[in-house]
Amino acid sequence: MPENKVKKYFKLIEAWAWCPICEDMVALIIDKDEIIDGLKTSIYTKEFTHKNPHPDLDDTDDLSGNEHTIYIYINENYDITGVKAFFGESPTTTEIGAQAAEEGGEVRIPILVKEVPPMAVKFGMLNKEQFRVLKVCDGMNTIEQVAQIAQKSVRDIEEMMEQLRRKGLVKIIIRT
Repeated sequence: MPENKVKKYFKLIEAWAWCPICEDMVALIIDKDEIIDGLKTSIYTKEFTHKNPHPDLDDTDDLSGNEHTIYIYINENYDITGVKAFFGESPTTTEIGAQAAEEGGEVRIPILVKEVPPMAVKFGMLNKEQFRVLKVCDGMNTIEQVAQIAQKSVRDIEEMMEQLRRKGLVKIIIRT
């Protein structure tokens, strides 16, 4: 799989993210102000719905010509920390589990149980890092993917998820 790339300019970035459905790089131009605004409260996510303009018409298994979505996660340095591709409004936990199970073992998917307002950080109910990570606990990412996107160790994310679980904010779905 090719590496995601970013070119950084004064007011915008050009991002090239690998779409595993198209099996090609998807190019996006994103305003830096949009990213900065998104990072104020959470991990910035860019959603992009598209179709492969050149699907393999002879391959009946090639569904890339159908509309699908990628989520691109971008950090404060304007680097891509993760990409998620799926058909429909969101990937199912079964699809996430199947994809991650190929890598072996048990799959743990954190899911936000309650919406948490930004005021929770101001009142000391959560720290800023916990609040940011909650956005990635949308049922579309495994613990390992959350760690990659948040640029934290799996152990740190596991500890954070346990704290958030005890607060009643997150539950972990386990797939084998």
